[in-house]
Amino acid sequence: MSTIYYFCYDIDEPRGGIKVLYRHVDILNKHGFSAYIIHQKPGFRCSWFENCTPVISAADVSFSKEDCLVIPEEIFSELNKLVKGVKKIVFNQNCYYTFLNGYSLNTEETSTPYRDGDLIAAIVVSEDSKRYLSYVFPDLNIIRIRNSIDSNVFNYSEQKLPLISFMPRKNILDVMQVINILKFKGVLNDFRILPIHNKNETEVAQILRESLIFLSFGYPEGFSLPPAEAMACGCLVIGYHGMGGKEFFQTDFSYPIAHGDIVSFAQTVEKVIELYHHDKEILIKKGKSASEYILANYSIERQEKEIVQLWSDIIKDSVCRKQ
Repeated sequence: MSTIYYFCYDIDEPRGGIKVLYRHVDILNKHGFSAYIIHQKPGFRCSWFENCTPVISAADVSFSKEDCLVIPEEIFSELNKLVKGVKKIVFNQNCYYTFLNGYSLNTEETSTPYRDGDLIAAIVVSEDSKRYLSYVFPDLNIIRIRNSIDSNVFNYSEQKLPLISFMPRKNILDVMQVINILKFKGVLNDFRILPIHNKNETEVAQILRESLIFLSFGYPEGFSLPPAEAMACGCLVIGYHGMGGKEFFQTDFSYPIAHGDIVSFAQTVEKVIELYHHDKEILIKKGKSASEYILANYSIERQEKEIVQLWSDIIKDSVCRKQ
């Protein structure tokens, strides 16, 4: 029987992409596949979200010809050179990092692992990423697998506080500008600002359920998981869709801002806060619509179906090739 290995960074702090890798492995094992997360350090396991995902260290892995290795896009060029003769899938969770490592501006250098004979497919998590990779590598088998939001963790609450939350990990200069503009304009006098940092999944969800507004600063993004989780909790999301998130940043219930348009960003927050003081119920209804949209379109059930179909097709294709 084939074993599916997902290579994962040894980083034990909140990263949406890492949680996605663990979830894929959990789903595969639930449906009868043999799958593991590979960490480099023996005994390492992510602890910032609850999991009992099968984990194995790189030193303990012995690949067979039937096995398949899934590699994140950021280290695909590097790891592909080290593991030859094994079927591979690149899990490209952010297409804008595709050429981050192992490439140059020399137009005569045209070697890329995306044309390697061991590569059988690429997984992406948004229509934007599929469009990107399809344009660059039209002969590559590119499969979009929908991300999911766990409704048992991230769910709607209408009990909103005058609280604005955000994640400061990306584009901190933009964060500083928007918050300080609002501060010196006196817009935030009745609101509390809460950066979400070094929190586990349960703590993040609790903050989002209480937050009226979530500011999205992520750019570029392959999907943009934090604003999707915020919408699931009924937050009014203002900010960047990061490209990958434009498929769910619907203007009916969110406030997309062009990347880098700091003044429009601050002005939109100010307008939403003004509306909160005059007609809070309109905003609560928008938050409810956002939650319903996210939980309907990015459910675990839908993700499970797509993952099972993907790997069933890959294994079936491998068997057919042997015959």
